[in-house]
Order: sequence, then C-alpha cells, then structure tokens
Amino acid sequence: MIEIKLTIDNALQLLIERMKFELRIRQKSGIIKKGLRLEDLSYNETLKLVESSVNDYVFLLPMEIILSKTNLVSIITTTVRTLGRALRKEEFLLFSQRQTRNLVDPIRKFLINETRANSFLKN
Repeated sequence: MIEIKLTIDNALQLLIERMKFELRIRQKSGIIKKGLRLEDLSYNETLKLVESSVNDYVFLLPMEIILSKTNLVSIITTTVRTLGRALRKEEFLLFSQRQTRNLVDPIRKFLINETRANSFLKN
C-alpha cells in the first residue's frame, strides 16, 4: 500500500482553492449568480463544487497513485468532512467513504481501461 503523506490542512487548502476556481468559472458561465461566496451557496451547489474539484485533483495525480492501493479515499473523505466545519455546513460531516469511492472509482476504471487499450496497441 502506498501511503500518501498529505496533511488534512494542506488537502483542505487545495480543495478550497480549487472550489473557488470552479465557483468563478460557474459564475462567468451564468450557472451561479455573481457575487456569491462559497459560504453563501446551498449544500447541493457546494457539493457539486466539491465533486468537480475532487475529480480535477484526482486526475492530476500520477496514474500509479490512482491505480495502486492508497489512503486516497480516506484523505478525501476526511478533507470533505473538515470542509463542512470550515464552511459551517453540517451536512458534509456525513460525507462517507462510499461517496468518495463513487467519485474515485470511475476515474480508476477509466485509467485501467485506457492502460489496457494502450498496451494492446503497443504489442
């Protein structure tokens, strides 16, 4: 098992940074009203930002980390729960490892399929 050494505070900073970026993009495209901050959004809107931000960061990780057995799911789950405290949204305290796996597993399966397809082409 590969252990990712990342503090929850650092992971939270990365997540909030990416969520703010996603928020600006959605405000420019008219999906979310301009002038709103992360704290002003509803739980559902914030959850969508969390999910897209987590997906972005998982795709930025090296393939070896995504495909190997790691503590990635645990880090993401704990970070999202901590985000709930930071944004004062208690619903995020119920964010589960199952929800995190639902975000990470499709990416993992996609990369596995792509790796198989590419290795077949090289033979």
